[in-house]
Amino acid sequence: MAILLLIPSIGYFQKQYFFDTLKPALESRVLRILEEEGVVNPVVRLDYLDVVMKGRVATDAQRVRVASKVESLPGVRVMPEGNLLRTYGWLRIGRRDGRFTVRGVVTKNREVWLPEPLEVTPGWDRQLERRTTVEDPKRPAGWGDFLRSYFKEPGNRSVELRVDGMTLEGDATAGLRSDWLSKASEVVDKSLIGDKFVLQPTVYHFPGYRPQSLTDEVVLEQLRLQLNGNKVTFRNGSEELHGGDRDKIILNARAIITAGGQGRYVVGVHPARDGNATFNSQRARKQAEVVMKILVEHGVAAGQLEIEPFGVSEDKNRDNEVEIVVR
Repeated sequence: MAILLLIPSIGYFQKQYFFDTLKPALESRVLRILEEEGVVNPVVRLDYLDVVMKGRVATDAQRVRVASKVESLPGVRVMPEGNLLRTYGWLRIGRRDGRFTVRGVVTKNREVWLPEPLEVTPGWDRQLERRTTVEDPKRPAGWGDFLRSYFKEPGNRSVELRVDGMTLEGDATAGLRSDWLSKASEVVDKSLIGDKFVLQPTVYHFPGYRPQSLTDEVVLEQLRLQLNGNKVTFRNGSEELHGGDRDKIILNARAIITAGGQGRYVVGVHPARDGNATFNSQRARKQAEVVMKILVEHGVAAGQLEIEPFGVSEDKNRDNEVEIVVR
């Protein structure tokens, strides 16, 4: 009988030992691991064997690593619902072939939208992951205006917003790159902006660009074959044509006339990469004027043609090359 009476007392003292001694010691060991692993503002609570830990980590990999190290301690375990370590969320809004998509990691209640007149299609956020243990990237002031400006021009591009800044990526011209970086600096500190743009000579060179003046695909394809097959290149430093280049331009004039009077065209020359950029650009314009004059002399209406400066091409083989692009 005496032994039976002692059982509740033993249980009581074991419980008190756990709460007064063992629990604080285990919580201290777990907290030390979190601090060593660089968890920001770590908080630890032990619910008997189960660890509940809070704080912020930089990556998902760090979140998993911390949980694994805590789990390796004898006498404790980390259940999925007890790992409340938060990671930074992120958003990547992009457009490819005219369709918007959004990717990233955000909280369950975070609203993700695009400002008018930008339009999305159903399922555009299918790749967006929503979690409870995440800190949303803050939507900066002027975010909507920036998106309108950034996606106004055609082409494939994206913007990624993270806690440590913004990254712009995709098709651009040298001028648009400068404009977009300037616009981005109005909503995010300049030092936090990065870009991975692929520079094109003009917006008409963006992948997927669709001309507005000619919409008949058969006519357009035949015209492009003709124009691409009769390109001419000026000698470096020269504004005079050589060999049979004049004949090629005359063939281009006939192709433009055959395609119809509704077509509109940009005549440009890829400036040389080496030397003075300003001088090269000025010379490229004069070279384009030579080509445009021949086109008009052979029946193309001047109103169909426009000279537009090209940016430097990443392909050095295109230095001083004339190109006629359908608008």
